[in-house]
Amino acid sequence: MHPSTVSRALHRADLPLRPETRRRVLAAVERLGYRPSAIARGLRLQRTHALGMLVPDITNPFFPPIIRGVEEAARDRGYELVLCNTDDSPERETASLRLLREHQADGLLIATSRMADATVAGLRRERFPFVLVNRGSRVPADLAVEVDNERAAEAVIAHLAGLGHRRIAHIAGPLSTTTGAERAAGYREAMKARGLPMDASLLEEADAYAEPSGHAACSRLLRAAPTAIFAANDLLALGALRAVREAHLRVPQDVSLVGVNDIPLAELIDPPLTTIRVPQREMGRLAANMLIAVLEKTPIAYRHVVLDTTLVIRGSTGAPSRGTLSVA
Repeated sequence: MHPSTVSRALHRADLPLRPETRRRVLAAVERLGYRPSAIARGLRLQRTHALGMLVPDITNPFFPPIIRGVEEAARDRGYELVLCNTDDSPERETASLRLLREHQADGLLIATSRMADATVAGLRRERFPFVLVNRGSRVPADLAVEVDNERAAEAVIAHLAGLGHRRIAHIAGPLSTTTGAERAAGYREAMKARGLPMDASLLEEADAYAEPSGHAACSRLLRAAPTAIFAANDLLALGALRAVREAHLRVPQDVSLVGVNDIPLAELIDPPLTTIRVPQREMGRLAANMLIAVLEKTPIAYRHVVLDTTLVIRGSTGAPSRGTLSVA
């Protein structure tokens, strides 16, 4: 039987083929346990129906819901996901990108967060399809799905100021990242709008979005005697909680504490963490659907999607104590 006849029977129900011939092909396929080669078909069609995704830290509990959202949307549309963890290292990112390109991923979802990003610049030059996830871009043509980080910071400061706090400190994420820079900018604007003190001692930049970095930054911040601390993500807030306890202070009686992301652990710690809830799964689904729309040349309503966040108030925030905070 000619290969083209087999191909038509397996892949092209719209092409004319005698019913008896189609039945014979399908019976032979079943008997022989034949499976079409996705690689060969991808080479022929110049499509593999595989999406690549770069994430900076797979151990950060913020990313799995985003990845799950991407997978759900991709599989609904007949695509599979190939995931690469870069450890937020430019060298690892370059190697992972090379791997994904060599295995002919149709497009990329990029959740790494550095603003000065050679990877993205290279993809732009090559016109290779990509969507930024949980980060923005200064290039209007870039496709991106992110949250309104400045508005989220405003909600945090409004909550803390409403409780009566004036000395509100901020543990910023790395300011080389869009999330770190935007949340810090939102903190400054919200403090300024309320006439609250904003001296340099109340802001510390963490070197990573990780618990040890939050601990180190908070240990420095406590010298400035804040009554509340806004951390740029929940992992930084967990590190801050450890530093506060080591200073023999209590949350929220001595120091109120707020994070961002609402990771699963946030409501399980003591006290449960007040935080900004980010729609991670929706973010992943939207980004995947946007990328697939580009690949399939279907219209895209918006090139830049900004999702709303929600302040979740729990036990880690309260009115400031009347006493003066002191750290030994």
